[in-house]
Amino acid sequence: MGKTNTWLDAARMAYREALESARASPTAEAWGKLLAAGKALSSAEEPKSRGGRRSRRAAMPTSRDLEEDASRESPELE
Repeated sequence: MGKTNTWLDAARMAYREALESARASPTAEAWGKLLAAGKALSSAEEPKSRGGRRSRRAAMPTSRDLEEDASRESPELE
């Protein structure tokens, strides 16, 4: 089983929560939190070194994957 990265898990959770909040109440504050959470998630997903482990990175969901999952789960706003 792979090693867990608590920082990455926390960044994913914060991004999911910020995304749900921005969808529920699209205020400037909510979008600002979403932007900050997205930046934190991107930096958490960045590989620390350019070693030979690039194939492992593809197995982890990215912020784009999380957005697509969330959009499938919630109905479209009209």
